[in-house]
Formats: sequence, C-alpha cells, structure tokens
Amino acid sequence: MFIHITKVIEDLKLDVIVKGDEEKKVTISNINRPGLQLSGFFDYFAHERIQVLGKAEMSYLEQLEPLERDERLKHYFSFDMPCLVFSRDLYPSEEIIKLAEEKKIWIVRTKKLTTRIISIIMNYLDRELAEETMVHGVLCDIYGLGILIVGESGIGKSETALELIKRGHRLVTDDAVNIKNIDQHLLGRSPYITEGMIEVRGLGIIDVPSLYGLSSIRKEKYIDFVIQLEKWQEGKNYDRLGSSDDYMDILGVKKRKIVLPVMPGRNLAVIIETAAVNHRYKVMGEESPIDKIERRMMETR
Repeated sequence: MFIHITKVIEDLKLDVIVKGDEEKKVTISNINRPGLQLSGFFDYFAHERIQVLGKAEMSYLEQLEPLERDERLKHYFSFDMPCLVFSRDLYPSEEIIKLAEEKKIWIVRTKKLTTRIISIIMNYLDRELAEETMVHGVLCDIYGLGILIVGESGIGKSETALELIKRGHRLVTDDAVNIKNIDQHLLGRSPYITEGMIEVRGLGIIDVPSLYGLSSIRKEKYIDFVIQLEKWQEGKNYDRLGSSDDYMDILGVKKRKIVLPVMPGRNLAVIIETAAVNHRYKVMGEESPIDKIERRMMETR
C-alpha cells in the first residue's frame, strides 16, 4: 500500500514551501524527527518516513557552526526522503530550501504544534495505508453498533436495511462494504459512487438521505459483529440458546457471527435490533440469559 505525497499534503492542508517530486510515495505510517541525524548520527535513519522538524531541531541547527551545519545538512539531504514538515509555522533557512530544491524533496509547513501534527499525520496514514478488502453485504449503525449483514444475493439484506432505516437506524453502505484493518479494528465504509444509495428489488436504486434525511446515513463505522442471513433449512440445528461461537474472519480479524434463518413471518429488522442490544448487554459483562436460567435452576433444587 502507498499514497502519493501530493495527496497527503492536499488532505492535511499543508502549506508548500518547496515543490518536490510529484511521483513521490509514502509507504509507512510512522514519522521521523531527525534530531539524531542533525547531530551527526545516521545509523538506522528511517529516511523513507515523513520527516517532522520542530522548534528543537531548528534551535539546534542555529547553534551549530556554519561549516558543521552545512556538512550535517548535506549529509541529511543525501537521503531520499518523501517530505519535510515544519511545525509551529517555522520557516526553513535558505540553505535547507536550496538543498531541497536540488534533491526535489517536498518542504511544507503548518501552524500546528509539533506533537499535534505528528499525531495527525500518523492517524491519517494509519487509515490510508491500512490493509483493505471488499465484502458483499450491508453495513448499518444500529444503536451505536456497526452490524455487517451478509448473505447470498436476493436473501433480503437491502430490504432489511431499509426497514432498519425507517426505524431510525443509519445506513453506512449497501451491497459493497469497503473494509480496512486499522490496528485490528475493522472500519467499514461505502464506495464513493454508491454512497447513500440502496438497491431494493422492484423499486430500483433509492437515494436514502433524500428520502429519510441526512441523519439516516453515516460515512463509516467500525464493525462490531456480523449477522448472516440464510434461507431456512429444514432439519438444520440452529442456535436456540445464543451460546454458539461462530466467527467471520476478515483481514485476519475474527468477528462474532450470528446466523439468522429467513422464513415467512419473521421480522428480521426487530430481530437484528434485539441482537444489537443483546451484544451490548454481553459486552458490558452482565449475566447472560443462559447463566440466569442455570442460576434459577440451582435455586429451585
């Protein structure tokens, strides 16, 4: 995975001082503060990272003798770096600007504090460079929980999502769910082209926010668990106690999966709402229904 440095600069609204190579790519989410390098230590120099220079680095450079400073900077700029970011609205010296222009290395700056811009860049790159996949299904925000609804085509995923929207819940995406693994948490969102749209067989494509308001959708949501819809199979042993430990593996992250059989007369929207509340109940560490039944059985003996 990579992202062009031009997109990083544009998205983070950084001010360009020196325009570098437009084909330059960023492949690592970590950043580097070159304090050690400016002091002359270049072993283990992570030059492939975005470089952030703050007041400490600039103050150190200013107290060096001119010849020593010139030598350190030339050595520093001999490495192929994607970008130098100056925080606190600091402006690089003419010496730095000249070297950056010669090496076609981007120099940008921001008014933000050094620690703040480091946090912003790392969080941004963590999301942009995260491992990604696409899953066929529907993602909804139900009572604050991200529920991924999967199942074979025509099983009723979109219709169920529409009913959930009518009941006040929010749609993230229908049909295609783009999922990123961010620190072992799965973030789902809609492809840009179909954002806010839902396809209902017989009606066609529906613009959800136009019909139900902007509060009926959200751009992204972390996935808490998965509900798989499947046609009722006579004789299959479906979970009746809520004690099954089924999981769905997405990008190496296992999420609890509930299998709901679809048959006439079942209100799937209500069942999914209940599943969301029940999941939160279990996460909060409350006594499960099975444990409660077992406790009551012991009390009656």
